[in-house]
Amino acid sequence: MLYSFGSGSDGAFPFGSMIFDSKGELYGTTAYGGSSGGGTVFQLSPPTSSGGSWAETVLYSFGGTGDGAHPRASLILGSNGDLYGTTYGGGTPGGGTVFQLSPPASPGGSWTEAVLHSFGSTGGGNLPRASLIFGSNGDLYGTTLSGGASNDGTVFKIVL
Repeated sequence: MLYSFGSGSDGAFPFGSMIFDSKGELYGTTAYGGSSGGGTVFQLSPPTSSGGSWAETVLYSFGGTGDGAHPRASLILGSNGDLYGTTYGGGTPGGGTVFQLSPPASPGGSWTEAVLHSFGSTGGGNLPRASLIFGSNGDLYGTTLSGGASNDGTVFKIVL
């Protein structure tokens, strides 16, 4: 076992798969926990010495409203080091979000979250639950669980 969630503020209920960066650090999301209970984006750093423990850092805690809530899909890593993902709830008006999380400009700083799109209209889609992918053009593509003409879901594109 590399890490066990348990304090609530560190996150709870990781749903999506983990991803590695080029330094061997793992990134993932939890659907609940964090400072407001809306889930987290976290990083696990490998041990610095033989026999050491992996260290968890919460990079972002979702507030549960405009910034999104309850991420359930895996993150993807951009070539610039930014993380991209979806939340199953939150946003404005509450049907989930597509978000970008950018690393700090200087070591020890805070990661910055930007909502790239908020879902909430039946016609435009609701409740993104699957991971995003990058297209060959650098844009993001994904799906929603509901919405669209028959309310059976949508495929969407976010131009970066």
